Amino acid sequence: MLNVGYAQQAITPSLERAVYLAGFGQNRVAQSVHDDLYVRALALESDGTRLVLAALDLVGLARHHCQEVERRVNERAPGTRLILASTHTHHGPDTIGLWGPDMTTSGVGAGYMASLKDKTVDTVVAALGVMQPARLRAASVRVPGVAKNARDPHVVDDELTCVQFCCAGKYPVVTLLDFPCHPEVLWEHNPHVTSDYPGFLRREIEAETGAPSLFFAGALGGMMTPDVQEHSFEEAESMGHALAQAALDALQGRNQAFSEKPGFSFASREFTVPMANPLFRMAMEAGLLPNVLTGEGVVVTEANLVKIGPLWLASVPGELLPKLGLALKADLRRAGALVTGIVGLANDELGYILPQEDYVYPEDPFNPGAHYEETMSIGPETGPRLLAAVRTMLA
Repeated sequence: MLNVGYAQQAITPSLERAVYLAGFGQNRVAQSVHDDLYVRALALESDGTRLVLAALDLVGLARHHCQEVERRVNERAPGTRLILASTHTHHGPDTIGLWGPDMTTSGVGAGYMASLKDKTVDTVVAALGVMQPARLRAASVRVPGVAKNARDPHVVDDELTCVQFCCAGKYPVVTLLDFPCHPEVLWEHNPHVTSDYPGFLRREIEAETGAPSLFFAGALGGMMTPDVQEHSFEEAESMGHALAQAALDALQGRNQAFSEKPGFSFASREFTVPMANPLFRMAMEAGLLPNVLTGEGVVVTEANLVKIGPLWLASVPGELLPKLGLALKADLRRAGALVTGIVGLANDELGYILPQEDYVYPEDPFNPGAHYEETMSIGPETGPRLLAAVRTMLA
């Protein structure tokens, strides 16, 4: 028997002090709030295994912050595992440190981070407190024309993963959506706090189903970006509408996978990656990024594997390029999954995770040309080590 619970809470920053919007250039100060940012938590429990999948409308969250939240949750709800995944909106507060007033000053607000962690802990615990038996239906559907790959146009993953948990009366309890595209319809000059297209997507799903919805970013690296012209709120709403209608149709279609009593399991695996990026080393030395290196000069991170009946989700600690995302989903299907998804930026944000054969670090990282992603990546070994970790769990 699978039990599920859900809770959410706004995490919109106050604009009484300067809020530096993350994701593009420095010194982009928020002028207003277009729509609230949220932490949305889905609790899952079966046969003693308890996991909370939480989606946060943030650009990313480093692993030590995620570990602190999990530790605090376990002080109130022992035995709970946690996956905190950022939607990667490019119009929320800097929670990493790279988007402050200038290239040498962090944009992270200590007060906001403390409040964010408090609210996340409370929301996770609240979701655990309202558990009820649920069945599951899941489907995946291609939604062409809404996203493109600006780095490698011939490699596109446009698959939307749709999951709905329903109570005994077949009424939806919560809808989970996963799509591989940067939330950056609104572009670099946007001064408004917004969750971008995922906000419109969730809003329409909730209006149609009467139940809450949460969104995860898939393998959006490389650069999976909205296929828009004007970078307007109207285009963000249009993209959200297209994805919402595709999800609703897929969940009612003949290709959905249904489970009355879905099984549930969770696996986690730590792995290390050598820090090969000189820009990241410089940022750590300058205090923009926390120094998370071990004495051996490696970063310790993690991958996770969640199986819920026919649905298998692999969580990855950064922005996986679609070539690797497609390979990983193929691995999941070969291992027995009927519906697959990648949960990106989960329990860490290591930047871009590239195929090793496509990794070319530019001679001038400040003018990277076609290799910007390499300048925002731990290094060429991240991809192979991540795939090895997931494949070990599958084996």
